[in-house]
Amino acid sequence: MLKQLQLAALACGLVSSGLQAAPAQQPPVQLQPLIAAMEQRLEIANDVARSKWHSGKPVQDSERERQVIQNAESRAGEFKLAADDVREFTTAQMEANKMVQYARIEQWRETGHSPEKPESSLTDGIRSRLDTLLPVLMQSYSAFQPYRSDAKCPGWVQSEIQRQASDPVIVTALQRAAGDLCLLTAGQ
Repeated sequence: MLKQLQLAALACGLVSSGLQAAPAQQPPVQLQPLIAAMEQRLEIANDVARSKWHSGKPVQDSERERQVIQNAESRAGEFKLAADDVREFTTAQMEANKMVQYARIEQWRETGHSPEKPESSLTDGIRSRLDTLLPVLMQSYSAFQPYRSDAKCPGWVQSEIQRQASDPVIVTALQRAAGDLCLLTAGQ
């Protein structure tokens, strides 16, 4: 009770002195669909992990990664993006995807509980879902470009990740996937 009274007194003091806490600036609306698409890609990683668990394939697939990066880079101009930015962004998405795969496989090993097989195979359905998501990611990434250098960008990104995701594995992977979204200069 004492603490509540102290907080109320502090609030009254701020208002009466003319000092008011500035409302937190909301993230730009362009961030929500970008984080949602990134999270959707990571949710698909659960199916990739299940497929690889059952097939015995390794998580690391350098040839597939090379193809995905080349495909994304070849479409950069379509979304008014620089090829280098697309390569960096796409690589971050794949690294985050692998984080989910490794985490899930480790969970299954630790528990001794084999996951159910995914509804579709890696090559017949899962990869096509990832490929279909690529233009959504790139369009959302393009729309967010004007906000990448804003000093509030890191806070916006973390806030949106926390708002959209609750699974600790997905949250950690989203933080990796979003690690280079904000372009901050030294001193910011």
